[in-house]
Amino acid sequence: MSTLYWLNDDLRLQDNPALNAAAQDDALTILFCLDERRLKTDRFSNSQMGEHRWGFLRDSLQDLHIGLAKLGQQLNILEGNPQLIVTSLLDSGRFHRIVRSRQHSSDKTVMWQSLRLAYPNILFEEYDSTTLYLQDKVQFTNGFPATFSAFRRALDTVEFRPSSTQPASLPAPTLIKLDSAMVPGASNTQRPRGGETAGAQHLYQYFSTNAASTYKDTRNQFFGEQYATGFSPWLAQGCVSPVQIFELLRLYESRRGANESTEWILFELMWREFFRWHAGYHQAALFEFSGISGQRPLTSFYPERFFKWRDGNTPWPIVNACMNELKQTGLLSNRGRQIAASCLINELGLDWRCGAGYFEEQLIDYDACSNWGNWQYIAGVGSDPRGGRHFNLDKQAEIWDGAGDYRRRWAGTTPTGPLDSRDYYDWPVAAGQVDAP
Repeated sequence: MSTLYWLNDDLRLQDNPALNAAAQDDALTILFCLDERRLKTDRFSNSQMGEHRWGFLRDSLQDLHIGLAKLGQQLNILEGNPQLIVTSLLDSGRFHRIVRSRQHSSDKTVMWQSLRLAYPNILFEEYDSTTLYLQDKVQFTNGFPATFSAFRRALDTVEFRPSSTQPASLPAPTLIKLDSAMVPGASNTQRPRGGETAGAQHLYQYFSTNAASTYKDTRNQFFGEQYATGFSPWLAQGCVSPVQIFELLRLYESRRGANESTEWILFELMWREFFRWHAGYHQAALFEFSGISGQRPLTSFYPERFFKWRDGNTPWPIVNACMNELKQTGLLSNRGRQIAASCLINELGLDWRCGAGYFEEQLIDYDACSNWGNWQYIAGVGSDPRGGRHFNLDKQAEIWDGAGDYRRRWAGTTPTGPLDSRDYYDWPVAAGQVDAP
């Protein structure tokens, strides 16, 4: 009998409470399920995982595979439906315990609960490996806070979870199958390299400079040297933990001093934390058209407009530049994401879920909780008390790209044709006659 450790967004050895718990057994199987559904395209030619994020994930799996091998263990990568894979393994009778890092998105929560009901004689254990707080410390007297500010106030006196060290050794592996086809080859040098090793290098490099002391002044820029922390890709895959970042941040402050910029980095970590617990509380409502508000937006789906937004072919050069950068690199600044989302919802009148789904495909740092929570926020069906955000696109371009450098860099040109050449029912129309319903 042995333990099954089911990896998700916790692809690291350091500060991984779930791995430490799983290691407390005589035999251990470490499993990553590559969900076959992630790579399939929908009717709009979008998949859940595009080439940029897929490449980063492959890097991360390869790095973890190497790290585990040094500890005498093995990473088992199986492709298919995760629930069916885990069901098959539990049916084998070889495991008395299954361990994972706590997941907050509804599909993974439902899957876990279903498996627990199906196997009452197997121990199911979850650990808080991807958050700043421990679940038993996150208690709210009047339900989950409606806003980020209320969330912060409610947890103001609650301490973050302590960090944990890498296990000195791991139990012997119980072999299943190593799908070598899933172990990556060379990394694409045009994007960040995935994996715990690269993530740790990035953290230490960032905090070895003075960038953290000026972060508040640079965080809204579209590009530039260290304009952003760049932590998010490794956070999304769990190659680094938020606790690791927090501890390095406090070490930086002890050496170089704290200011509004260093506190703003913690502020951003708290926003990520908020969306994690927010997703865990609201579950499937995170993906519904009416969001957590229950109010249906006055938007729809209009294919031509969506494709023009996706392909960087709108009347707004700043939006086009954002979409071109996203498609080519899998990266986009926070300001750029807000501008692109506001355009899709407010200027184009499109269903916000189409934009959220496209970001899911393209972003290297895609995180279900943050992505869908932020899109709801902009659409006015989420946690924003102001009922959504509508950015003045021309003003945004003037403030943050006054010289036009970003638009020129990413070919954010204005198209010559009209926004609408066909109506909602796909009939040709004259320019300016018909808009989306």
